[in-house]
Amino acid sequence: MSASVSAKPPLPTLKTIRVYEPHAEESSDQDALAKRASSYDGKVIGLLDNTKDLSRELLEEVQSLLRQDFPKAEFRYFRKKSVSGIAPELLKQVESCDAVITALGD
Repeated sequence: MSASVSAKPPLPTLKTIRVYEPHAEESSDQDALAKRASSYDGKVIGLLDNTKDLSRELLEEVQSLLRQDFPKAEFRYFRKKSVSGIAPELLKQVESCDAVITALGD
């Protein structure tokens, strides 16, 4: 009678996985704010829609409120093709504005 010996399966190779904590120390430095115009009357204000839900409605409300304070401002509405990135030709149009407001509608 022969004894059967079963072979043990090889042990799996152990790997190290690094886990990074997405945490940064709070900075005490404060970036300077961009210069603001004293008035936006006569200026071109761009409204940049990022295609998220309700972005258009939010920008329309912002435009309505700004128009009350700056009735001589010109508003231009732009809509990105998608949330990520901006097409170079659209960026060129947006850059022609004196000020730009963008909105996340979600």
